[in-house]
Amino acid sequence: MKNTFILLFGISSCLVFAQVGIGTNNPKTTLDVAGDLNLRRELRVGGTASVNGNAGTAGQVLVSSGNSAVPTWKSVNTPFASAGDYQLVNTKVLFDRTGINFSANTNNTPAAYISTLGENISTNGWVQIPGLQTTILVEQEGNTLSLIFQTGVESNSGASTITDNRLVKYMCGIFQNDLLVAFRGDELLDVHRKDANNEGVYTLSYSVDDLPVANHVFKVACRRIQTTAGTYEFAIGRPITSSAISNAFMLQSVIKIELLEPVR
Repeated sequence: MKNTFILLFGISSCLVFAQVGIGTNNPKTTLDVAGDLNLRRELRVGGTASVNGNAGTAGQVLVSSGNSAVPTWKSVNTPFASAGDYQLVNTKVLFDRTGINFSANTNNTPAAYISTLGENISTNGWVQIPGLQTTILVEQEGNTLSLIFQTGVESNSGASTITDNRLVKYMCGIFQNDLLVAFRGDELLDVHRKDANNEGVYTLSYSVDDLPVANHVFKVACRRIQTTAGTYEFAIGRPITSSAISNAFMLQSVIKIELLEPVR
């Protein structure tokens, strides 16, 4: 009789206080487990006294819905990463249709053909593309930053009136905190007697490794290096002023930046 009385008293206490502690005499929640939990079957959430909870489906993870709210099962569309792997932590895609119009000039004396890594954006005639500036936060050492930049170019040399071809030499680069980290030169050839504007596509793909942990500002800038002859307009990321065969959408600039950091 004494044992029965103690058992009934214990059950009554659980019902009154609605808290059960395993491995603790002072439970803080309805069920408080101070130790390991070995779950041999499914975990169900959101059930009632008359309806079983949801056990989710294979591959789903349980996501908190906040304080006093029922958690939910969510599908994970990216693979789980292990130590030594890299995971994508930030992606930015920027567009710009303002571009750069270098206007007409007779620059037959070339500027410096070659740029060097680390030169400042304020030197050597660089002109920034206004809409392609962004800040990336790096939180892990040993990272890799992938950069892909593409734009359209257009010129009108009036090559139909001459007997030789004309071309514009130019260069675009990506700057990290105003210092050059990626660049490539190219040229746009105006075809003899085409009697129309000339267009081209410029692409720069590069990666920067092991950025310091900090906020980093990235910018895109271009410069015209040389016009071989004549006076004519040249534009990057936009049509020239007198263009009748292209528009800002066709020649717009875009940059995609992806930050990958190691899994610790």
